[in-house]
Amino acid sequence: MFSKDTKIPFVLKYIIYIFKKVFCILTIKNNKMCILPYKKIRNKLTISIITKILVKSTKSVVLSNYLINMQDLNNQLYNNDIYIYRGTTLKYYLIYNIIDYISKIKKEDTISQEVHILINNLNEITKNSIIHLSKKFKRINIVTYKINNFTKISDYLESLGIAITVTNNKRKSLLKAKFIVNFDFDEDMLNSFNINRKAIIIEMNKEVRPKSKLFSGINILDFQMVYDSIFDDSKSIEYKNFSKNILYEESMRGKKYDDVIRKIEEDNLRIVNLIGRNGIINNKEYVTD
Repeated sequence: MFSKDTKIPFVLKYIIYIFKKVFCILTIKNNKMCILPYKKIRNKLTISIITKILVKSTKSVVLSNYLINMQDLNNQLYNNDIYIYRGTTLKYYLIYNIIDYISKIKKEDTISQEVHILINNLNEITKNSIIHLSKKFKRINIVTYKINNFTKISDYLESLGIAITVTNNKRKSLLKAKFIVNFDFDEDMLNSFNINRKAIIIEMNKEVRPKSKLFSGINILDFQMVYDSIFDDSKSIEYKNFSKNILYEESMRGKKYDDVIRKIEEDNLRIVNLIGRNGIINNKEYVTD
C-alpha cells in the first residue's frame, strides 16, 4: 500500500496514516518487522497490550523515533526477548564508506589510505569487516592486546597476497595513524598508546576520548546517510517517523556480510554527514592543518 509503485493516491495514503496514528494501530511487515504506532503511549496497559501482540507475532521490532526512547516500553520488550533494532550494527558495514567520504573531502585517494583497527576480540562481523577492509585499502594494521587471536586471519589474508600488520607496540603503532577504527578498546586501553594528535577516530560502539591535551583530531560517533529505496521515497509517509539507519539495518536481517555490502552498492547508499560529540562535523575540520 505504501510502496513506491503503488497506484493508491497520496491523499488516501495520508488518510490511512492518520487513521492508524489516531487508533494506535500496529503494522506488521513481511511477518518480521513490526512498526509500532506513532501516537505517544502514556499508560502501562497500552505498553502491556503491545508487548503481548509482539510476543505472538515476531521476535524483532523497529520503533519510531519517539518510542525508541520510552524506557518502560523498551524494558518490557527486552524482558520478553523482543530484539529492538537500533542501527548499531550498520556501522560495521560502512567503515569503508565513512573513510571514502572523508578522503574525498580531503581530496585524497581512498584506496591509498592506511587504516589502524583497535580490537581485542574477534566475532563474525568484526572478522568479515577486517577481511573486507583489507581488500579496499593500501594497508590494514591491527592494534591489539591479544596478538594470538589474530594468527588465523593474518595467515588467511597473507595467503591471498594481502599485507596486514598485527602489533601491540604502545609507543609507535598509533603515532602516525591517520584513520583509527576503534572496535572494542576502552578509554584506558586507548590512552595507553601514543596517538597521532590529528588522528580521525571512528568509534564503533561508544565514545572513547584520548586524554592528551595535545589531541586535536576528530572522534566520529555516528553518521547520516541517504539511499535509493522505499524508505527514502518522499511519499513513504509510513516511515517518516523512523530512523533511516535503523530501517536500513532491519532490511539487512538474515543476509551474509558480502550480500549486505552488495546491497549497499545497489541501493547507492551515500554518507552525507558524520557526527561527533558536538553534532554534525563541519567539512572544514577534515582539512585543517
